[in-house]
Amino acid sequence: MSRDIPELIRLLWRHEIPVAPARGRPARISVDDLVAAGIAIADADGLAAVTMRAVAARLGTGPMSLYAHVPDKTALLALMSDRVLAAMRHADYDRIDDWRERLERLADDNRAVLLEHAWLAAGGPDPMPVGPGAITKYERELRALDRLGLPPVDTDACLTLIVDFARSSAVSAVAASAPDADWWQEAGPALAEHVVPERFPLATSIGAAAGEEHGSARDDEHAWRFGLARILDGIASLAEGPPIAPDMD
Repeated sequence: MSRDIPELIRLLWRHEIPVAPARGRPARISVDDLVAAGIAIADADGLAAVTMRAVAARLGTGPMSLYAHVPDKTALLALMSDRVLAAMRHADYDRIDDWRERLERLADDNRAVLLEHAWLAAGGPDPMPVGPGAITKYERELRALDRLGLPPVDTDACLTLIVDFARSSAVSAVAASAPDADWWQEAGPALAEHVVPERFPLATSIGAAAGEEHGSARDDEHAWRFGLARILDGIASLAEGPPIAPDMD
């Protein structure tokens, strides 16, 4: 989190707080310009490429001039994250009566924004929901779950479970699409000398069956659908049956 937390909060909510017009010559760049530049760099080259120098170069100014708009890089990353969440495309959950379909759409929407902005999934900025984009998203998604009538803590836990699974799935999908993800094609023949049925009967038989079914060593879409269905089955046990107390031992 940014070292200057009050200033970060002010920046996150800047469009909802009336501000008196500044005197003198208008600034050539704005906070919104910095945020847009940072997102463009992160989308193209990853989060590590987002430096104050890189953002300044994209805007045609010097790095030190950026500090007149944001206190530090951490604040910029938080602003970028909140901007993405504010612009996130999502279904109108209030119009979806079937709760499983509603939560499936919610999960798909979360995974989609994380796949579109991979840097947000793989170790992105501090996820504390303190900006209007994040809090509006949280309110909207809680409302999608609230109709199940679960206790408040269970409602929050179910949403966390869905969003965390979407994040995990997005990270795996992005990793699988990396340039070196086809290394299995080269490693397979060499591994075949060591991974033999006599020593690894389940790994070879089940792995071969899954590979044949999916046509590859892994199928992220199948893993996503399968895992999400199991999560929704678990939520169904809460929504449609007696409460299940977690085993804390």
